[in-house]
Amino acid sequence: MAGISREAAQVSCRAGLWVLCSLLSMTLGCEYVRPTMNAPLARWDASYGYRSTNLPPSKTGSSDSLFIVASFSGGGTRASALSYGVLRELARTPIRWEGRNKRLVDELNIITALSGGSFTAAYFALYGDRIFHDFEYRFLRKDWEHELRARIFRSPHNWLRLWSPYFGRTHIFSELLDEALFDGHTFGDLVSRRQRPIVFLHASDMATLSRFEFNQRQFDLICSDLSQLRLSVATASSSALPMILSPISMKNYAGQCGFVPPARFTEVRKTTWGRRRANELRSYLDADKRPNIHLLDGGLADNVGMRSVLETTALVGDLESYFQLLGVKNVRKLVYLTVSAETAPDVSQYTLNEIPGLWRSSRALVDIPINRYSTDTFELMSQAVAQWRVQLRQRPPAASSVFTPDADIYFINVSLMELEDREEHARLMDIPTNLSLTDGELDHLLSAASKLLRDDKEFRRLLHDIEAEAAATPLPQQAPNQATGENQRSF
Repeated sequence: MAGISREAAQVSCRAGLWVLCSLLSMTLGCEYVRPTMNAPLARWDASYGYRSTNLPPSKTGSSDSLFIVASFSGGGTRASALSYGVLRELARTPIRWEGRNKRLVDELNIITALSGGSFTAAYFALYGDRIFHDFEYRFLRKDWEHELRARIFRSPHNWLRLWSPYFGRTHIFSELLDEALFDGHTFGDLVSRRQRPIVFLHASDMATLSRFEFNQRQFDLICSDLSQLRLSVATASSSALPMILSPISMKNYAGQCGFVPPARFTEVRKTTWGRRRANELRSYLDADKRPNIHLLDGGLADNVGMRSVLETTALVGDLESYFQLLGVKNVRKLVYLTVSAETAPDVSQYTLNEIPGLWRSSRALVDIPINRYSTDTFELMSQAVAQWRVQLRQRPPAASSVFTPDADIYFINVSLMELEDREEHARLMDIPTNLSLTDGELDHLLSAASKLLRDDKEFRRLLHDIEAEAAATPLPQQAPNQATGENQRSF
């Protein structure tokens, strides 16, 4: 009888909480327990929204001729810190390009990012140089795990919301990011800035484990208006690591806005990658079969961030077509820069003579494919860059191209795995991938970012080639103290 009483009490407790949740829903509005994260697109327009063609080159900022594509990996705050350290080093690197004094960071055109790297990328796209003044105390040196736990465990209001099957921990994390980091800004605010870089954040589609990108081209497929989506929702979705955070769902409005799929969706692709990506994207066009898209951490699909380049190139056919899609012209130097906070497996965790527990086994299911997938991406990207270099050199002299006749490609790899000092490597590998690091750990990562970038052979080759071109180009007449201006601030 005692057992029956306990069971009855549990049922009664659950029923009571459900009643309270229902009352809360009626009092505060249904969106509090069943939020709709993305808004419908009233009418499709191929020129509307957050897409690269709406962020043109500028004389003082990024140009097309020196085109830098960076990728910021996942890996918690360690990834955020490493990518921030690389940005800071790029800002400390003066160059003269096309007769103008700039910093190398001014030529950053595209950032593909996910998980921990998405916070740095989105903040830089939103606030520009402000990142070098307040990002450390607003994000890097803040205990986000403590903040999130406090919101979950100390708020009866959130207890009730979390009882809903439509609301999860990542929704609370999104609200926290919105208030404490992104200040309520949306992708529409990024369009309004009219400044590069454009950031291609991505999460992982649970149904296909493919990349779901937060750009208007992706949102056109589901007839949704990305401009109304808050940056906090995208970054939280991209960081929704299984078992720690919950998925976030996007509503599929496909078929309601007059979207016309491009021909590349139906054409027979030559490569496996192209066919697979076309199939993944076509799946969003049927809202009856896919009324909701559930998103998890972007690292499950691509923890490096460069598969977007590889897959989109395969989808559209070749490198030339890819840059035509971006609306880019007269590229002389194409730079791919990967920033990876990848970790090495820690075999010391498996020395005990006992069966690993559920937590360790579950983490292995996430870590093993992410680490092996990342290694493959580096190799594939290296091979692709080598092939693209050959294709550029073999073009007919009179061929029409987005690339200039003397165009070159650089592949810079800023990865913690590239450290040659074993002791230094071991210290950095010991830094966890959570959202709370010590000041010493952060300082160590920032220092490593600068060293890895400066020591990279391709980075040194790029600087050498830029200096050689600058030496051959006469310096234009400038007013006193105007040669450097704001661009030469030290950070």
